[in-house]
Amino acid sequence: MQGAGALGPFVAVFGGILAIGVVVTILIMRQTPARPSVAASPPPPAQTAGDDDSRSLPPGHPTVQIPKEALDFIKQIEQKAKANPNDLKAWDQLGDVTLRAAAFDPSYYPRAASAYAHVLKLDPENLDALRGMGNIDFDQRKFDQAIAAYEHYLSKKPDDPDVRTDLATMYLSTDNADQAVVQYKKVLAAHPQFFEAAFNLGVAYGQMNKPADARTAFDTALKIAPDADARNRVNQMIASLNSMPAGASASADNAGTPPASSIASGATSASGPPAVAANTFQGAMEQMLRDLPIAGPKVQSLQWPSPTKTRVLMDNFPMDQMPPFAANKFMTDLKAGIDQVKSAHKIDGPVEVDICDAASGRVMQTVTE
Repeated sequence: MQGAGALGPFVAVFGGILAIGVVVTILIMRQTPARPSVAASPPPPAQTAGDDDSRSLPPGHPTVQIPKEALDFIKQIEQKAKANPNDLKAWDQLGDVTLRAAAFDPSYYPRAASAYAHVLKLDPENLDALRGMGNIDFDQRKFDQAIAAYEHYLSKKPDDPDVRTDLATMYLSTDNADQAVVQYKKVLAAHPQFFEAAFNLGVAYGQMNKPADARTAFDTALKIAPDADARNRVNQMIASLNSMPAGASASADNAGTPPASSIASGATSASGPPAVAANTFQGAMEQMLRDLPIAGPKVQSLQWPSPTKTRVLMDNFPMDQMPPFAANKFMTDLKAGIDQVKSAHKIDGPVEVDICDAASGRVMQTVTE
């Protein structure tokens, strides 16, 4: 994770209280599915910042009370940041320490997100804040948002194996195993000893029902495994492959969570089918909007004042508070989607889309294509 040098006092406080195994688990959980699982379990409900996130600590570990010394340290960083609103380093550090704290107390996620959002308003290309926002979305299973943050980060720093592996895992979590494979291979091409990418490549091939490719990837992972625990995990996956019935696919859970495909199905859901026939222009527009990354699950309904003008009512989608990279991705995807639907239905004139807040009816953005 980013900002490790600035977090010395914070980590030292925890280090004196927690077993080292707990700390290591938290620091690596984003990069590595921790334990193989052949049978899918029911998808969990989508989590919010206030929920108890079972991924934060190893199974069976007692709840950790953040010690007073760490709380005091967070308070000092917060006071320094608020006293210096233009100090990007201070706000990045606040995001870092509150994100670390969120691993033990999920109520810190909004504070971390707020700190990073402050940085991104001042510097939309700030790499620490982009990665931090991606990590928050990763932890909270907001897969599309995490993908947007990681992709923007990698457009500025493409040779970061940790972030590219996280991006691949997000693709895997949204049932885009083929895209995950592409990203894991990019990591391994530049960093052939990067264990997490090799292991997860095997997981991705297993999800694609390619056992031979999965076995090859796991064999590679076994050769570069950094320790006995990693070797045990690889051997468990290989054993799972060997014992699988024909037609089944291996999968892995991410730090104790259900397999990626089941997580994805439980984390996001469309508001419902299009209100009009899908083979019409209006129906195709509605389906396109509901399929958009980030925004799709927020679509409440569409209103059509005219055949080529629609008001899209969004639930809890404050565009003015979105980080610039997320807003830009939404607008890019929306415009591309409108163009595709227009082309498919041979619409020559302009199409106008008002993005509205469902609660107030306020038009937040108008797009004309």
